[in-house]
Amino acid sequence: MSNIVWRAILPLRSYLLVFHSDVNIRFVMNFPARKSLYHAGDFLRKELPLKIRSSRSFRLATLAIVSITLFASLQTSYAQDNDDSIVPTAKLVKLNDGDLRVFIGSEFFAEYRADYKGTPIVWPICGPNRSLVTRAWPMIDDVNVEGESDKTMMTIYKNAVISERNGVKDHPHHRSFWFNHGAVNNGDFWGGTPSTIRQIKLVSATEENNTVKIVTENVWRHDKLQRDICRDVRTIVFGVSPDLPNVRFIDFSIEIYALEDNVVFGDTKEGSFGIRVPSPTALTSKKISPNWGGAILDDLGNKDGDTWGKQANWVNYTGPVEKFLEGDELEVEYKKGEKAGNFPLTQMGIAVLNGPNSLGIVPWRHVRDYGLFSSNPFGQKDFEPNNPKANGSRSLNRNESMSFNFRVLFHDGTLTEEELNNAYSNYRNQE
Repeated sequence: MSNIVWRAILPLRSYLLVFHSDVNIRFVMNFPARKSLYHAGDFLRKELPLKIRSSRSFRLATLAIVSITLFASLQTSYAQDNDDSIVPTAKLVKLNDGDLRVFIGSEFFAEYRADYKGTPIVWPICGPNRSLVTRAWPMIDDVNVEGESDKTMMTIYKNAVISERNGVKDHPHHRSFWFNHGAVNNGDFWGGTPSTIRQIKLVSATEENNTVKIVTENVWRHDKLQRDICRDVRTIVFGVSPDLPNVRFIDFSIEIYALEDNVVFGDTKEGSFGIRVPSPTALTSKKISPNWGGAILDDLGNKDGDTWGKQANWVNYTGPVEKFLEGDELEVEYKKGEKAGNFPLTQMGIAVLNGPNSLGIVPWRHVRDYGLFSSNPFGQKDFEPNNPKANGSRSLNRNESMSFNFRVLFHDGTLTEEELNNAYSNYRNQE
């Protein structure tokens, strides 16, 4: 007798036991008890092999759904025969120009770009419903969409073009997903100035434990001093959350080393670990369209504009985003052009979780209603203007270093506070 096991553990656990003369199946589901029967039937209809479902001998001898205790997090796993856990696997594709693409199974997830106008970035990024979850501008302006030879990427770029209709084109230095700072020995690495961060080495790019792990070494070139004043080693891990269903994540870790004495990361709000959400997601985009406009929440209970400048363990930015289109639906929408206005929407969320860092502090959240979503460990004076002792600047001497870690969750916009608190606890316990 073959033995097939599907298992998913959610905050409220239910059990579905199905016995068949040829197949023994155990399925542990994750959903509220009131929805158990619906999900059980849906699962059986969609997931059981056709041969079993159509077999005359197929019969459900026992269907028992028992709701039991609340669990801290959701874990999805599938196993066959040996009951080994299987999560969707991240795959790595190396491009000829040195950039790196990450896929979840056959679906595109993200692209690491070693250099976009003077800094490494990650773009595009597609969430679990495949929608683009960071603003496409200004990067999409530099893409030859019609000339793209890769059909998968052409589809993504066409969606990016659609997503920028009526979009806000401010702050061109907000480049999807990045890390830099606005005051390093009075050099501005944040605002799109000639000070640059340049990759000098791809240390490694590997597939391991169902994730893709990229490690790079970069130097910070001060445009006024005309020399490299520090270097960093970045470790970026891409994957699917083992604790939450249908949630993708990027773990970002950086160790910054001084190349000379007295390298000062100054106290300014202009920094450091940045994400720019799509225009429809931003709070203020309600002014553009009544169907646009999202919400912000942190673990302290602050909402929307009140989340700015707070030292929060996690912040969650949710709202509408362009629905990922394919085939004829995509072509029809794409051909409407920039002046077409509205486009199909779905919901998405981005949660940034604070990890341990060498400063021993919780970064301030430079999260704006217009769509900037930044975490800043240095800008205390700006964030605490009434604190006379505020001084967030940090100084390093030659070969000294400081490190920062963040986890970013890309989800469908429905994660609860409890799930986010549990995700944060799991992340910190993992470190």
